[in-house]
Amino acid sequence: MAFDDESYKLPSEEAEEHAKSRSLTTSGPVARYKNPLVGIRVLGFLLMDLYGKSSPILGQGPYRRLCKEGSSCLREESGDKASVALQELGLHYRNHLMRVFRSNAGPRPASSAHVSRPSFDVARGQTLMDIKDVSNKKSSPRDQALLRDGYKCTLCGYYDQTCVDTYPEVYSNYDAQPEKKQAYTEVAHILSESVQDGGDDYAAAVFTILKMFNLEEQAKGLYGAGVNGLQNVITMDDNTYEICGVNLDTLPIPFKSNRITFTVDASAAAHAEAMGVTIPLPDRTMLALRAACSRVARMSGAAEHIDLILREREDITVLADDGSMADLLSFCLTTAQPRALQAQG
Repeated sequence: MAFDDESYKLPSEEAEEHAKSRSLTTSGPVARYKNPLVGIRVLGFLLMDLYGKSSPILGQGPYRRLCKEGSSCLREESGDKASVALQELGLHYRNHLMRVFRSNAGPRPASSAHVSRPSFDVARGQTLMDIKDVSNKKSSPRDQALLRDGYKCTLCGYYDQTCVDTYPEVYSNYDAQPEKKQAYTEVAHILSESVQDGGDDYAAAVFTILKMFNLEEQAKGLYGAGVNGLQNVITMDDNTYEICGVNLDTLPIPFKSNRITFTVDASAAAHAEAMGVTIPLPDRTMLALRAACSRVARMSGAAEHIDLILREREDITVLADDGSMADLLSFCLTTAQPRALQAQG
């Protein structure tokens, strides 16, 4: 690992070895929630990804920002203390950035089959009005994403089974396809809805990181109800959603060799133009950041740590009086409060 900022460098071997030695001396809750080896690997892999795969879309701003934060740790500390500071920096990104790019994929509520379900034209018109006026929404994020994406999965092209059965117009498009494939679909969030679950302080910490990565406009658009906006959701069939709804970079084999292009369905675009409505596409920079976080989480071991911590947090109803849950409580408090990151220069 080398920080591209003046002469402040920390060889990857030195950082890794120090983290390994620390991890060998820790056990129990500390090893599960604050593993120094995971922290330093998160930082190292994130630096490499931001410099390499992610830079064509995200630019060099996020990489340079992370370099400055790492260099600040080295300015303020030396020796083992500097290594510990870098490990804590990596854990901070695990807690506040990677965690919210791991959505809790669950089954969607069953669709209503009531006979009074509105006609296709009425439903489309209401959805377009909701897209235009975010303060008065009657349609769900899923409805809006389906309209934009042509009532089918954006990755494999399978038509939504409920819409095929409900709307003759959608059935006609489905029936015209050489391979008639349909499935139940889900709405996948790029930035997880869970960012709002930790309260205003936690959301503020996440959005602060996005701003530091030159994603201020995206952060503004995602705050509050914006997390369900069309720029943050994608239609996926349920099987694909189970595979990559949590790790958006983990696509099924047929998609890995192909470039996926997001477009607004032609019919929806025409009706939107007639109504003076703009239909947003998924934000490519947020997609790139989520993919980066997913890659880093898997390579560093942070993915398993995050899942373990979230499971244990949900399972615990009473804190043990022997102090064994102190580190889990500390993690929960840390992820609920913003941390001021100082980067000199």
